Amino acid sequence: MLRATSLALVAWLIAVPSAAQPTVRAVTVYDGLATFELPLDWREVPPHELEDATLWAAEASGGRLVEIYQHGFRPTAAADDHGLPQLMIQIRESGRLRSGDLERLPPLDELRERAREIFPAAAPPVIVGLDLERVAFDRQRRVVRMEHRLDLRLRGEVRVLTAAFLTERGWLVFHLSERGQRLDAARQLFERVVDSVRLDPAVAYRPRLADRWPGWPFFGAAALTAVVLIGWLILRRRPTP
Repeated sequence: MLRATSLALVAWLIAVPSAAQPTVRAVTVYDGLATFELPLDWREVPPHELEDATLWAAEASGGRLVEIYQHGFRPTAAADDHGLPQLMIQIRESGRLRSGDLERLPPLDELRERAREIFPAAAPPVIVGLDLERVAFDRQRRVVRMEHRLDLRLRGEVRVLTAAFLTERGWLVFHLSERGQRLDAARQLFERVVDSVRLDPAVAYRPRLADRWPGWPFFGAAALTAVVLIGWLILRRRPTP
C-alpha cells in the first residue's frame, strides 16, 4: 500500500510541471517598443516573403497600394495551407493622429466604397471579391478594429481580422488572415494576441485635450483606408490563374 502511494505521489509530482508548461511565448517587435504573445509553435515569416507580399499588393492594386510589413508570423504546420493562418504586423510612423477623428468615422457603406476604389475591376483573376464587414474604434485602448472578407480565385474565402493601435508616431497594426471556415478559432487566437499587446511609454498613445476637437473632414478615415486593405497581403506569392 505504501509503495503504491509513493508511486502515485511521484507520478503526480512529474505530471504537475508538465501541465504547467507555457503554451505561449512573448514576442518583441518595433525595436523593443512593443510586445505581445503568440503560441509556441508559431515561427517568423522570412523577410523575403514580406517583400514579396508588398510587391504582390502593389501589382494587384494597380500601384494604388504600396504597404510595407516589418514582421509576419505563422504556425510551423501552416506551410501546407498556403501559409494560413498568418499574422502580419505593420509599423507606420506617419505621424500622430487625433483619436477624436476616428470616433467620427463615416458610415460603413461609405468606407466600403472607398475600399473598393483602391482595387480596380481589373484585379481578377486573382481577386474575386472584397467586402469590409466591420469597422469600430475602441476608445479605451485607442484601437481601430476591422474585419473583411476576401474571395480569392483558386484559394476561396479568406477572412482578415485587423487591430490598428494608435501610437504617438502613427500606427501599430496587426492583421490575422485565415480560412473562412476556421474563423471562430482565428478570432479567439486574435483576441488573445490583441489583449496581450503592450506598448512602451515612448510610443504608447497619450490622449490630449485637442484630440477631441473637430478636425479635417474624414481625416481619420483617410488614414484608415490604407490600413483596411492590408489583408490582401496574405499570400506568399501570386497564384497562377
